[in-house]
Amino acid sequence: MSSPITETDLLAYVDDQVDVARRIEIEDYLARNPEAAAQVMADLKIRDALRLSMADDLPRPPEAMFEAAGRLERGLAWRELGLKLRRVAAVVTLVGLGWFAHSQVGLFEIADSAASPKLPAFVEDALHSHNTALIRASMASQPVAANYDRAEIVGATGIELPPLPKDWRVVDVQVFPSRDGHSVEMVIETKNLGRLSLFAAQVSAFHVIAPTTARFDTTSAVYWQTGQLAYALTGTASESAMKRVALALAPNLQ
Repeated sequence: MSSPITETDLLAYVDDQVDVARRIEIEDYLARNPEAAAQVMADLKIRDALRLSMADDLPRPPEAMFEAAGRLERGLAWRELGLKLRRVAAVVTLVGLGWFAHSQVGLFEIADSAASPKLPAFVEDALHSHNTALIRASMASQPVAANYDRAEIVGATGIELPPLPKDWRVVDVQVFPSRDGHSVEMVIETKNLGRLSLFAAQVSAFHVIAPTTARFDTTSAVYWQTGQLAYALTGTASESAMKRVALALAPNLQ
């Protein structure tokens, strides 16, 4: 039986100081604890921003800043005592480095287009799978597979599919390769939302994303992520209606 996940474990996870077995246990814990996962993702973002800001191509900060960073590093060795100070100090250091680089070369200026959210790569995969499913449906020579076994799919691919509403009718289920492993594309007929595609795939980066809408030319999508499994619901129904459905499906995966 594995030991409970502590705050020290989470800090070690952020610092890449845990072995593979413990990392898997921590990621399983984070997948079931969205609040903790959100804090870890914030810490990872700060860590990566700090590493990026200290790259060789940036101007060398003043020696006083290096001395302050050294004192901060020594203080962080007291992890249990300095847990909350760690996060605050990291943010302060990041802001200081950002202002210094901005005043020297303007590297920290962010255009409006760069600051806007970027869709995860799996959303593009979901859209391609949705369009492929439409093509398959129009071809008489392509057989469909409406019957599926959730337990068999998770055993073969590692992808867990959510239980569907009873009034939904599954038209086709296909397993495809994806950029990070396997994916599953389900074509579903619904009474109120028309035909939908439910895409599920493995992704390389651990993340927790609440159901989020995305609009394309002729379709809408609602995507979310739980750990290293990503999902997207695609169709022509309204974004608000599809998001309500996604919010109902997502908790069934926790």
